[in-house]
Amino acid sequence: MKYFIILLFAVAGCTANNATPTKPVVSSTSGFDASKATLLKSGMFVGLDGPTTGTASIYDQGGVKYVVLDPLNANNGPDLKVYLAKDINAKDYIRLGSLKSTTGKQSYAVPGTPTISDYNYVHIWCEAFSVDFARAEVK
Repeated sequence: MKYFIILLFAVAGCTANNATPTKPVVSSTSGFDASKATLLKSGMFVGLDGPTTGTASIYDQGGVKYVVLDPLNANNGPDLKVYLAKDINAKDYIRLGSLKSTTGKQSYAVPGTPTISDYNYVHIWCEAFSVDFARAEVK
């Protein structure tokens, strides 16, 4: 019962305060050009903390890897981050940055030169409360 109350508090607490913008930012795809990129993997989002729809795709553009969310319609909350993870629970991940918007197309450059075939999940994660808002298995 104690863990249920803590989990309920964490999920309920990961809402409106310091929420992510709900409108797409014009520069949310800066640096990424789909016409110059090769699609490597793609998958559909599954909402875990409220409804989330859309596609997460991983592209290679001139040696730089990008995670592209398009289209995205996600639940809102504070401190939402985008992770590229090796596992379903996001224990081994690369943090790509803050979610730019809960809607619309957006891209995130993947830092370094990770072996993309090892990364099979894209997560939208509330870091403040360790809540997985949504995830997409990318194949």
